[in-house]
Amino acid sequence: MPEITGLKTKFYREGSTIGGFEEIAQVASITPPQPERDTIDVDDLNPPGEVRKKLVGLIDPGEVSLTLNFDPTNTGHTDLEEDFLGGEARQYRIKLPNDYGWTFTAYCTAYQPQEVSADDVLQAEVTLLLTGVYEFGEITS
Repeated sequence: MPEITGLKTKFYREGSTIGGFEEIAQVASITPPQPERDTIDVDDLNPPGEVRKKLVGLIDPGEVSLTLNFDPTNTGHTDLEEDFLGGEARQYRIKLPNDYGWTFTAYCTAYQPQEVSADDVLQAEVTLLLTGVYEFGEITS
């Protein structure tokens, strides 16, 4: 796969139709899912080679964070705020310019308008907590 930049990356939210995704406009940046797997130390007073044994534990599917160029009249932005206030899991999608990306189910755990100043764009930070492991692959729709 050739190198690409993040330019033209899009963020989608599942709309009122199951499986139908609607683009969220004015996204300034996206941090994709960052899953991690727990590790468990196994205590042993006489381990082989004096090396602590490790086991793998559960997967934490991670979070996605978005920075929006905040527009309180944009329906996509207000929909994300409603996701935060409603507390229900919903499907989201990040589509890279090469038509590959992540599809995941998440709770919106933060919707935070940022500092207001004269020399910066008004922005809002959104955090999405994944409920399971994402799917990565080609996105055709």
